[in-house]
Amino acid sequence: MMPRDMPPPVAVVRNADPDLPVGALLRPYRRRWRLVVVALLVSWAAAIAAALIPSRDYTASVVLAAVPNARTSSLPGGLTAILGASQLGGVQSTPYFIAKLLLLRSVITAVAAEKMADARGGTVIERVLETPAAEIRPTAVEPAMRDVMSAEVDKQTGLIALRVTHTDSAVVRLIATRLVETASQTFMRVSRAQASSQRTAQAERVDSARRQLRRAEERVLSFLSSNRAYTQFSPASMSRQQLEREMMNAQTVYSQARTDYETAVARELEETPAVVVVDPIPSRLLPDPLRLPLKLVLASALGLLIATVVLWMKGDFRRSLAASANGNVPAEPDDRFGRRLPDRVATTGG
Repeated sequence: MMPRDMPPPVAVVRNADPDLPVGALLRPYRRRWRLVVVALLVSWAAAIAAALIPSRDYTASVVLAAVPNARTSSLPGGLTAILGASQLGGVQSTPYFIAKLLLLRSVITAVAAEKMADARGGTVIERVLETPAAEIRPTAVEPAMRDVMSAEVDKQTGLIALRVTHTDSAVVRLIATRLVETASQTFMRVSRAQASSQRTAQAERVDSARRQLRRAEERVLSFLSSNRAYTQFSPASMSRQQLEREMMNAQTVYSQARTDYETAVARELEETPAVVVVDPIPSRLLPDPLRLPLKLVLASALGLLIATVVLWMKGDFRRSLAASANGNVPAEPDDRFGRRLPDRVATTGG
């Protein structure tokens, strides 16, 4: 007996998964695993070569503290402190000023021209650029020096961190040492020049105050000579009080001008350095760590990124997502020769 005719089976259509199809996204990596492995190996090889082939860097780090001006800090508060600081304080050795001073063009070029005392000889800039002096352009000195040094200020403590990094340990040690010395000498030279100009101005102020005091004293003496007797509340008594008040004001101005003049002279002669070394350079410099594990992790991320871009350009993600949305069986992986095998077609039987 022949079986009764059955209706043809109806293909079941699966709705697309509203969530992210993680399996469909990982399927291209599994199918093209050779490409992923090659990308990772190339990235790891590049990271290892970049870490081992170049010469190791050395870093000379020194921590500095600015030396405040004791005379300026001893001024009384209020308006007097503001006026005194603006007139007599001049250039102050604040942390930010010292950090800026360490990176001045004149300071950098002076250090770049220093002679090395080791067996290799040469100047600092020749050792930094590894080029003879005849082939170094003057415009290349400052950028090359700025590339190997940095100065940062800690806002909480006010300490200045000076770092010099290069492949030559002798060079970084000399640059860090000479930067501190040259910056301190520059600060003292500027401070003395300003103190000299202030001393000249204060000397003229003292002479003017002295002349005013003498004229006030002569007026009081003339009044006393011509008015030997007078009543207490007479016009002559008021004139005497006015003359004595003018003499006292002239005496105050003269005393202040004399004090400012002596302060300017002392600032011109002082030898106070701009900075003091809090943490000196160690006696032995060790090379900077390789950080090879971190570089391998970054290289792995770069290799996966390259493999993802290649797979995206080849359309593997698009085909995998389309197959997952239609409910089809995923395509077979490539054969050993890199050729794509035909996709399995879902058939319906009777």
